[in-house]
Amino acid sequence: MKDGVLSAEDADTVMKEGLAPRYIFMGPLETAQLNAEGFADYCHKYGEGIYKISSELNHVPKLTAESAKDIDEELQRKVKNENLADRRKWRDENLANLAMFKNNHHL
Repeated sequence: MKDGVLSAEDADTVMKEGLAPRYIFMGPLETAQLNAEGFADYCHKYGEGIYKISSELNHVPKLTAESAKDIDEELQRKVKNENLADRRKWRDENLANLAMFKNNHHL
């Protein structure tokens, strides 16, 4: 975002099209378990890499209205603040439909 690596839309797409579909049905730990031959194997295969990446993060940016100005402007182009109530209604209706689907399929 600020460093030009990805846009706000890109970040949302990564979650919406990548992780979110899995997380509708299972959490991150079961996802990890299924991505290897069990959770212990996942930790064995990926734990060191995850640790290295995490430990190299020596600066965690503080999110403020000023630092998030570019993100806010990009999101405003998608959904203006005056339309948030409609977008919330759309979200809530879809979440209710998803809850009914999961309940009917015992997920």
